[in-house]
Amino acid sequence: MADKVNELRHKLEDRFGRRIDYLRISVTDRCNLRCFYCMPKEGIPYISSERILRYEEILQLADIFIEMGVKKIRITGGEPLIRRNIMWLLQELGKRSALEELVLTTNGTRLSEYASGLVRAGVRRVNVSLDSLNAGTYERITGSNLHERVVQGIKDSLSLGLRVKLNIVAMRGINDAEYADFIRYGINNNIDICFIEIMPHMHNNGLAKDLFIPRAETVKEIERQFSLYHIRTGQDKITADVYGVKNSRITVGFISALSHPFCFRCNKVRLMPDGTLKTCLYSDSGINLKGLLAKGLSKEALKNEIEITVQSKPPKHNLHAEWGNLMMNRVGG
Repeated sequence: MADKVNELRHKLEDRFGRRIDYLRISVTDRCNLRCFYCMPKEGIPYISSERILRYEEILQLADIFIEMGVKKIRITGGEPLIRRNIMWLLQELGKRSALEELVLTTNGTRLSEYASGLVRAGVRRVNVSLDSLNAGTYERITGSNLHERVVQGIKDSLSLGLRVKLNIVAMRGINDAEYADFIRYGINNNIDICFIEIMPHMHNNGLAKDLFIPRAETVKEIERQFSLYHIRTGQDKITADVYGVKNSRITVGFISALSHPFCFRCNKVRLMPDGTLKTCLYSDSGINLKGLLAKGLSKEALKNEIEITVQSKPPKHNLHAEWGNLMMNRVGG
């Protein structure tokens, strides 16, 4: 009974009444691709290994968040599948019966290798970041020739019963001629599609402004060939506006942080690779939970610190003003 009282007392809700039940955990800031809108070709300084959360620390913190009401955990990166022994972490998280959703975001380059293990671990859905269905354009974007491997990974995942969603960063002059191709690919393979507005950060400087395509323009272009109808907007605790495609089973989502901010329904917080808890993607503030673990704080004290941090969650992002120090590879997008 005392544990139940504690759990209720520490329910995660910010001062604006937003219920926090979704935790994104970035397990690494490293990636095996060099997408030009994410990081420079030469790479960036990485967080030192001693500062990265150990798996045992991630599990300890995940258990605390689950006790506080988190129902969904997404593992992300960098590229999460390049971290050594990542399947052990996923298997352990999959044992948490109170967790309703365990999902993964990946660039797909190692999906074929890990797909069966993901299923056994309890992962039921993977979001694959794939910005082009054309191998040449893919290489231009990512700096790699791994397009065929990603496509095969998607096929293998589907054959094993994993649900797949494609995440596409819409970029003017880069992949904006492929909208219809993505929809057809989704329909033919029963894959949901999500178009994401490019977001500025410290490694894409003015590039994001040149490549930016507002959601309205993307929707209009898709509707030249497909009939879309709203499924979920506004009141749902989701960051994407979701449409159905007439005469198909798939959905098309739009994450539009610039043209259609969704802050009022944001239900997530982020745990960065070094243990920093961020309440907003575009906020420099946060508390380092790894440091608090090292100090030996009790579970109750950690819950208090998390609760205080969640209370500082801003009412909306300051995307236009405070993006200068953001490294997208550390927060998982």
